Amino acid sequence: MKISSINKTEFLAMVEQSLKNAIGYGNFVIDEGMRYATLDGGKRVRPLCVYYGARATGRDAEADEVVCLAVAIELIHNYSLVHDDLPAMDNDDYRRGKLSVHKKFGHANGILIGDQLLTLASCVLLDGARAYGSHFARAAQEITIAAKRMVQGQAIDLCGCQSEEDYLDMYSQKTAALIAGAFTAGAICAEADYEQVEKIGEYAENIGIAFQLADDLLDEGNENSVVTLIGEEAAKDLLLQKTEKACAIVREYFVGEELSAFAKALAVREK
Repeated sequence: MKISSINKTEFLAMVEQSLKNAIGYGNFVIDEGMRYATLDGGKRVRPLCVYYGARATGRDAEADEVVCLAVAIELIHNYSLVHDDLPAMDNDDYRRGKLSVHKKFGHANGILIGDQLLTLASCVLLDGARAYGSHFARAAQEITIAAKRMVQGQAIDLCGCQSEEDYLDMYSQKTAALIAGAFTAGAICAEADYEQVEKIGEYAENIGIAFQLADDLLDEGNENSVVTLIGEEAAKDLLLQKTEKACAIVREYFVGEELSAFAKALAVREK
């Protein structure tokens, strides 16, 4: 089945089932914790990024390969949320309207559950590379590089940002890197050429930063954001600039309208 033959609702249903299969149905606390962290809620933004990346250039990809990439990146995303909530990081008691993982299962188990989600993502990518070949391995590499950048962004965040440039650099890594990695991995899976991958990555970097700005504007109690530094109106202007730039990059793409609509939806989202 080709990715061009299924819509996003069908794709997300495939991702959801594949996530369940990847995590499994074990009864150990780590298994329960991974299900709790990953399967109960979440917008599945990053899997959609893989989907749109695979469709972006008018080329096609096998749906099973794209789903495999999407599962891995969603596991990575959720591992990062589990660890972000820990007392040594953001120290959050709740996530998606329920107790955060370490509050539900304990601090030590919270660390291990995040570790296991990341390790499982590696297993999914390696299984995909073995099954689908070198182009999938190259796409998987994009995701692992993005995950590395995400951790670097979190480290920058912990150190603190002093200027608008500092914040945007941190956002480009902590948030936008995984979104960009999802898009470029999808494009590579569809065998896009180098220039196409670069352009879709630039588009994704802009919507990733816009996505974080939208989150900051919703999170009124967060003092560690660029909104506190430059003000709400300036942050809204910056969000609009990033979104418009992203839309301009993909205007001539095969699915340019679809990509523009996705960028605009992320910019006006609600929690």
